Amino acid sequence: MWHKIKNIALLIALVVFSSGCIKMEHYLTFKEDGTATYRLKYSISEQAIVQFRTMEKLKGQLAEAAGEPPPGIEMEPLFHLFLDPDEATLREAISKYESQGIILKKLESKVVSSWRNIEIKLEINDLEKAANSDLFKAHGFNLTQDNNGNYVFYREPHIKRPGEITKVPTEEELKQLIPIVAGFNTTVRIKVPGNIKSTTAFDNSRNRASWIFDFDREPGSIQALQRQAFRVVFAAPETRFPEMKYNGSQITE
Repeated sequence: MWHKIKNIALLIALVVFSSGCIKMEHYLTFKEDGTATYRLKYSISEQAIVQFRTMEKLKGQLAEAAGEPPPGIEMEPLFHLFLDPDEATLREAISKYESQGIILKKLESKVVSSWRNIEIKLEINDLEKAANSDLFKAHGFNLTQDNNGNYVFYREPHIKRPGEITKVPTEEELKQLIPIVAGFNTTVRIKVPGNIKSTTAFDNSRNRASWIFDFDREPGSIQALQRQAFRVVFAAPETRFPEMKYNGSQITE
């Protein structure tokens, strides 16, 4: 019984936090000197934070009622922090990767119109060392070279379902979804130090690629984001980057 209730609570969490309660912008820049920077800007509503805390409290209460020990944190700890952001705790969690070449250059948190706005900027001054960190293995990307000497950036889909086409919600489903996911927006931008040869980006220039997932403009954007492969092939003959590999997604259904 307890496991069934726990699964329901986790499902509620997924619905709430893949919704319009969060807006995210990712900016990854590969630089000519072989280093990189990553900037994350995201906003989460104060209401969503309260809901998340309530859910965590409810899980503890359900466990106690079932004679079970408290479940504790059941998701990736850093993601848990993003859903209930505290500047000091976030700073401490990220700063521990400094010895692995990932330097926290900026962390700013402020509340505007009932939204918590967070901006994080990381400087990666040793890509080879960073590639071996737990943080990168869990949340990173692949960077290799092809037979032509071009660099290939690749981040696989979060949900891997070969051959499946993104399903757009029906009109009836939209009526149910809009109150939950209206305003959902995720932007991913990548800048490279040379010419882009090919990419899966929705929009790109000579050395910039971008993907924008906006529910208000495209109702199938949430499903599209989960199934999107991020790939950029670029030339950078004057720059040397190490081979980088992450664990990738294990979700296939």
